[in-house]
Amino acid sequence: MKVIFNEIKFTIKKASENEKHPNLLAFITLRFEEKNGGYFILSGFTLWRSKFGGYHIEVPNKPGFKYCLISRPLWKEIEQKITRQYDYESIPVIEEEKE
Repeated sequence: MKVIFNEIKFTIKKASENEKHPNLLAFITLRFEEKNGGYFILSGFTLWRSKFGGYHIEVPNKPGFKYCLISRPLWKEIEQKITRQYDYESIPVIEEEKE
């Protein structure tokens, strides 16, 4: 079986104030889409405020076991796109007054 994914889409759901940890910013779902309309979804990623500045994205896991392993170059690109999209969605919308 050969599947060629041509697009990765991200769904970012911001964490509410009631979430367990104050540094938890959002929950992320990745959707890998192929040209024929098929798709593969990975959910359970989390976006955290890093203690070193910036962001940290954690893959779905339990202690001692990771559910998702992605090659380092692809993961770096995914991280960049997710953080850009999160920053973009965090920009407040300012409505202009109509005269």
